[in-house]
Amino acid sequence: MDSQFAPEEDFNNTVDSYNVTLNGFIFCTRHGLEVCDKCPTDNVSANNMMVEDMLHEKLTEDEYSSKWKGDDRAPFTVTHKWVRVSQGKPGCMSHKTVGCEECFNWGEQLYRGIHGGRKPRVSRVQRKSRKASTDERMA
Repeated sequence: MDSQFAPEEDFNNTVDSYNVTLNGFIFCTRHGLEVCDKCPTDNVSANNMMVEDMLHEKLTEDEYSSKWKGDDRAPFTVTHKWVRVSQGKPGCMSHKTVGCEECFNWGEQLYRGIHGGRKPRVSRVQRKSRKASTDERMA
Protein backbone atom coordinates (compact mmCIF):
# COMPACT_ATOMS: atom_id res chain seq x y z
CA MET A 1 0.00 0.00 0.00
CA ASP A 2 1.44 3.35 -1.02
CA SER A 3 1.73 6.02 1.61
CA GLN A 4 0.98 9.67 1.06
CA PHE A 5 4.17 10.45 2.99
CA ALA A 6 7.69 10.17 1.66
CA PRO A 7 9.71 7.27 3.08
CA GLU A 8 11.64 8.23 6.18
CA GLU A 9 15.26 9.13 5.43
CA ASP A 10 18.01 7.54 7.53
CA PHE A 11 20.37 10.43 8.32
CA ASN A 12 22.32 8.37 10.89
CA ASN A 13 23.84 6.28 8.09
CA THR A 14 24.83 8.30 5.04
CA VAL A 15 27.73 8.75 2.63
CA ASP A 16 28.75 11.72 0.54
CA SER A 17 32.05 12.81 -0.99
CA TYR A 18 33.26 14.40 2.27
CA ASN A 19 31.73 12.47 5.17
CA VAL A 20 30.47 9.02 6.06
CA THR A 21 28.01 8.84 8.96
CA LEU A 22 27.78 5.50 10.76
CA ASN A 23 25.14 5.27 13.51
CA GLY A 24 25.31 9.04 13.93
CA PHE A 25 29.11 9.34 14.14
CA ILE A 26 30.81 11.31 11.35
CA PHE A 27 34.13 10.35 9.71
CA CYS A 28 35.95 11.56 6.61
CA THR A 29 34.95 9.41 3.65
CA ARG A 30 38.37 9.22 2.07
CA HIS A 31 40.38 8.03 5.09
CA GLY A 32 37.73 6.86 7.60
CA LEU A 33 39.07 9.07 10.38
CA GLU A 34 37.19 11.03 13.00
CA VAL A 35 40.07 13.54 13.05
CA CYS A 36 41.81 13.84 9.68
CA ASP A 37 44.65 16.26 8.98
CA LYS A 38 44.53 15.60 5.24
CA CYS A 39 40.85 16.40 4.69
CA PRO A 40 40.96 18.54 7.22
CA THR A 41 38.17 17.58 9.56
CA ASP A 42 37.61 17.14 13.29
CA ASN A 43 34.30 15.51 14.22
CA VAL A 44 35.04 14.52 17.82
CA SER A 45 32.92 17.22 19.49
CA ALA A 46 29.98 16.66 17.12
CA ASN A 47 30.17 12.90 17.70
CA ASN A 48 30.43 13.32 21.47
CA MET A 49 27.09 15.15 21.45
CA MET A 50 25.49 11.96 20.10
CA VAL A 51 26.49 9.89 23.14
CA GLU A 52 26.86 12.28 26.07
CA ASP A 53 23.28 11.81 27.30
CA MET A 54 23.67 8.03 27.23
CA LEU A 55 26.99 8.23 29.08
CA HIS A 56 25.46 10.60 31.64
CA GLU A 57 22.78 7.97 32.37
CA LYS A 58 25.19 5.02 32.63
CA LEU A 59 28.08 6.66 34.49
CA THR A 60 28.06 8.00 38.02
CA GLU A 61 28.72 11.73 38.45
CA ASP A 62 32.21 10.96 39.73
CA GLU A 63 33.03 8.71 36.75
CA TYR A 64 31.58 11.22 34.31
CA SER A 65 33.60 14.12 35.70
CA SER A 66 36.87 12.24 36.26
CA LYS A 67 37.09 9.51 33.59
CA TRP A 68 35.14 10.94 30.62
CA LYS A 69 37.68 12.92 28.59
CA GLY A 70 35.14 14.53 26.29
CA ASP A 71 36.78 16.19 23.30
CA ASP A 72 40.23 15.09 24.50
CA ARG A 73 39.47 11.39 24.01
CA ALA A 74 41.29 9.29 21.40
CA PRO A 75 39.48 9.57 18.05
CA PHE A 76 37.84 6.57 16.39
CA THR A 77 38.75 5.26 12.98
CA VAL A 78 36.63 3.25 10.56
CA THR A 79 39.35 2.74 7.97
CA HIS A 80 38.67 -0.58 6.17
CA LYS A 81 35.65 -1.23 8.43
CA TRP A 82 32.79 0.03 6.26
CA VAL A 83 31.52 -0.48 2.73
CA ARG A 84 28.56 0.74 0.68
CA VAL A 85 25.74 -1.77 0.89
CA SER A 86 22.06 -1.55 -0.07
CA GLN A 87 20.97 1.68 -1.79
CA GLY A 88 24.45 3.19 -1.36
CA LYS A 89 24.15 3.27 2.43
CA PRO A 90 27.27 2.59 4.54
CA GLY A 91 27.45 -0.68 6.43
CA CYS A 92 30.04 -2.73 8.26
CA MET A 93 32.34 -4.94 6.23
CA SER A 94 31.90 -7.89 8.59
CA HIS A 95 28.10 -8.22 8.44
CA LYS A 96 27.22 -6.01 5.44
CA THR A 97 24.59 -4.38 7.68
CA VAL A 98 23.54 -0.74 7.60
CA GLY A 99 23.71 0.71 11.13
CA CYS A 100 25.31 -2.43 12.58
CA GLU A 101 25.00 -2.20 16.37
CA GLU A 102 27.71 -4.80 16.87
CA CYS A 103 30.39 -2.96 14.91
CA PHE A 104 29.31 0.68 15.24
CA ASN A 105 27.87 0.99 18.75
CA TRP A 106 29.86 4.09 19.68
CA GLY A 107 28.29 4.68 23.09
CA GLU A 108 29.11 1.14 24.15
CA GLN A 109 32.68 1.47 22.87
CA LEU A 110 33.18 4.71 24.79
CA TYR A 111 31.66 3.17 27.93
CA ARG A 112 33.97 0.17 27.66
CA GLY A 113 36.94 2.48 27.14
CA ILE A 114 36.09 4.32 30.36
CA HIS A 115 35.59 1.06 32.27
CA GLY A 116 38.54 -0.85 30.87
CA GLY A 117 36.66 -3.15 28.52
CA ARG A 118 33.81 -4.16 30.85
CA LYS A 119 30.22 -4.28 29.68
CA PRO A 120 27.77 -1.81 31.22
CA ARG A 121 26.63 -2.95 34.61
CA VAL A 122 22.99 -3.77 35.18
CA SER A 123 21.73 -3.79 38.74
CA ARG A 124 19.83 -6.78 40.04
CA VAL A 125 16.70 -4.66 40.37
CA GLN A 126 16.89 -3.69 36.68
CA ARG A 127 17.53 -7.32 35.71
CA LYS A 128 14.53 -8.53 37.75
CA SER A 129 12.22 -5.86 36.35
CA ARG A 130 13.40 -6.61 32.81
CA LYS A 131 12.84 -10.35 33.35
CA ALA A 132 9.39 -9.72 34.87
CA SER A 133 8.31 -7.56 31.94
CA THR A 134 9.58 -10.20 29.51
CA ASP A 135 7.67 -12.91 31.38
CA GLU A 136 4.48 -10.80 31.26
CA ARG A 137 4.80 -10.37 27.50
CA MET A 138 5.33 -14.10 27.02
CA ALA A 139 2.17 -14.97 28.97
